[in-house]
Amino acid sequence: MKKAPTEYRRTMLQRYGFNFYDVFVLVFCVLFALVCIYPMWYVAVASVTPYSEFIKGGLMLWPRGGLDLQYYEAIFNTKSTLNSMWISVSKTVIGTVLSVIVTATMAYGVSKTQVKGMKLINLLVVFNLFFSGGLIPQYMLYQDLGLLRSYWVMVIPGALNITYFIIMRNYYSFSVPHALEEAAQIDGCTEVGVFFRIVTPVSKAMIAAISLFIAVLNWNDYYSYMMFISNKTELQPYAWVLHRMLTDQTMMNQVRNGAVSMGMATPPPPMALRMACIICAMLPIMCVYPFLQKHFTKGITLGAVKE
Repeated sequence: MKKAPTEYRRTMLQRYGFNFYDVFVLVFCVLFALVCIYPMWYVAVASVTPYSEFIKGGLMLWPRGGLDLQYYEAIFNTKSTLNSMWISVSKTVIGTVLSVIVTATMAYGVSKTQVKGMKLINLLVVFNLFFSGGLIPQYMLYQDLGLLRSYWVMVIPGALNITYFIIMRNYYSFSVPHALEEAAQIDGCTEVGVFFRIVTPVSKAMIAAISLFIAVLNWNDYYSYMMFISNKTELQPYAWVLHRMLTDQTMMNQVRNGAVSMGMATPPPPMALRMACIICAMLPIMCVYPFLQKHFTKGITLGAVKE
């Protein structure tokens, strides 16, 4: 009698400890991971490979000819690059802290639908997710507020993130035990005290995950500089410098000439400088991930509506 497919698989699993489906899934996941990781690894290797070896091309799994950090020296010896790195770090830290505080406090307040007016506020906030006034009214508003061509135009407008506002609101509505809040209020804790002493510690996983997302948005943002500042090079973020390094020959020539002035015999090749710039843009955010990893996996699934 011919065995059923499920019985056949079960027999193989019992006999060998695995079946062909397990092998296929494992091989597919490994190959997919290599396809995702190798381009990033290639950029990292190319950024420290001497140009004489780099131009030979081919598959590079390890730096050929030893490590060469001259490309990074050329980048960090350029004043505009160092200043842009400082601008990006500061606006990412300040913008993330401000955005998390504003978004979390407002989401917690709006989650209290029993309070009159909160449903209307929620509707008005979510409405802006689908409809906006447009770029020209936004530009005029920033001009009237005195934010135009200033550092704060890259920080303050992003204080309320509507997408993460919705996630936080749902989390506070359905995932935070209301019994904890009621117990704290019975003990004499105010609404503000309940939020900071009871709700926030319980929400660490969700806040950590959302903080990481907001930090990535702030770090990669150059749109606000391009649209509302643009003529002040001292305020350009590193993302804008990277954009110019990839598209603007003037910026590339500035870095190459700076490398020559600091003692290099020949200007470093443009492609190698671009690789080093990409790594410099990736490293700060990648260094943050390990510290939030324990909260990230749990927090990424929070905020969904529960039955």
